[in-house]
Amino acid sequence: MSRIVRLLTAAGLLSIVAAHSGASDLKKVDTLLDLHDLRTTMAIGNYYLKQEAVLATRSYLRTLGREQRLGEDWNRDNPHWQKAEAALVDSLMGQAARPFSNLEWLMGEWGALTAREFSDADLDFLAGHLRTEYGRKQVMIMDHNLALYVMASYSLTGRMQDVPGTEAERKVMQDLWNAEDAAMRFDPNQSPEATQFAFSPAGKKYFVNAVLKVSGIINARINQAVASMPALVQANAAQAMPYVEAYRQSRRG
Repeated sequence: MSRIVRLLTAAGLLSIVAAHSGASDLKKVDTLLDLHDLRTTMAIGNYYLKQEAVLATRSYLRTLGREQRLGEDWNRDNPHWQKAEAALVDSLMGQAARPFSNLEWLMGEWGALTAREFSDADLDFLAGHLRTEYGRKQVMIMDHNLALYVMASYSLTGRMQDVPGTEAERKVMQDLWNAEDAAMRFDPNQSPEATQFAFSPAGKKYFVNAVLKVSGIINARINQAVASMPALVQANAAQAMPYVEAYRQSRRG
C-alpha cells in the first residue's frame, strides 16, 4: 500500500478520491508531495501553539490563585508557579501541538485535493518540472509563500504575540524562515522553463492550491488545536497540584 493510499484511507477520503483517480495517479500525487518541505510552516504553527499553551496555562494558574486564595506571591516569578506552568505547558504541547507537527494528517488532505483537481497528464507535467534544478527552487518558493500565508493569518490580525516563554520556538521559526528565504532565490532569466511553468495553467493552479488552499487547511488545524487548550488545561490540572501544595508548604514556613 502506497503512503498516499494509506493516508487517504485513514482520513476516510479514499473512496471519494478513487472515484476520480486511479492507483497510478495516487502514486504520482505521492511523488509530487514528497518534493515539499514544510518545516518552516510547522515551526510557525508550533510557535503559535506554544504561545497559546503558555497563555492558557497562565490564565488557569491566575484563576486558581484567586479561587484558592494563594496570595500575591503566587505569580509568574515564583518558582512553584514556574514548575506548575512548565508541567501544564508540556502536557498541552504533547496533546495539542505535537499531533499538528505530524504531517501525515496534512498529506492526506492535500493529496486528496491534488488527486481531485489534476489530471494524469497534469501530474506528469508538474512532477517532471518540479524535480528539475529550477523546479526545486519553485517548490521552495511555494513552501515559503505557504508559510507566509499561515503566519500572516495570525500576525496581521494581532493574534501572534511576543510572549515570554516562547523564545526557543521563535528562534527555530526565524532560523528556518531565513534559511528557506536564502535557498529559494534564483535568476528566472537563467531558466525559461521556470517562467513557462509559472504561467502554465497547471503550474498556476498548483501554486494557488499549495499556497492558498493548503494554508487554509493548516490554519484550520491550528485553530482547532488552540480551541482545545482550555479543556486540556482542566483535564491536566492535577499535574500542577504538587507545585501548588509545595507553594502552600513554603508559606507555612
